Amino acid sequence: MTDMVAGDAAWWDVRLGPKHARMERPDRYWSWSVLLPMCHLVQLAKRRYCRPLVIWARADSGRFLRVGMSIFIESYPYLESSRSADSYFIWFMSAADPAALQSDFSMSHPPALGRVLLDNAIVLSQNAGAGGRIGLHAAVAGGSTLLKIYTRCGLLLLPATAVLPAGVKRQNDGRFLFADEARAETLAAMLDPSR
Repeated sequence: MTDMVAGDAAWWDVRLGPKHARMERPDRYWSWSVLLPMCHLVQLAKRRYCRPLVIWARADSGRFLRVGMSIFIESYPYLESSRSADSYFIWFMSAADPAALQSDFSMSHPPALGRVLLDNAIVLSQNAGAGGRIGLHAAVAGGSTLLKIYTRCGLLLLPATAVLPAGVKRQNDGRFLFADEARAETLAAMLDPSR
């Protein structure tokens, strides 16, 4: 895992973006070259910090390849508004298509990245003193399938009737998911042997 820089975003947009655009993916039109600077500017105005990360995996050749991208917001309001606390918010998250990694980048065994990308946010939240609390909004383009993926990964679905904290401007459409301290500890422990 490394911090994302402009070169990483450009590589993803050129090498994987066109492949993803032909698939039915919620992130099919995301341009990381636009998202990276935009996220920093938007969150700077809100006095928050964005943490953009790249996940790398080894191809059959032994060279490392970018396989996952994410942008987290630090010190974001915790989604359970009954508690005044901070969390990490996963603003954008994308994993390279496994079939593209196999056919175009000679990676025989592409890694399963959903849990790994979530784990990054949990561990960073724990290290920042936020107890592993994380939240995200599942892209509407992902439909019910994306919600099922996140719940299978262990996140809790915030009820559509729940009131969101004052610092969250988006309305609750029933697509917010989160991990509290206990859930975060359980999810982190599952990947401890690999860390």
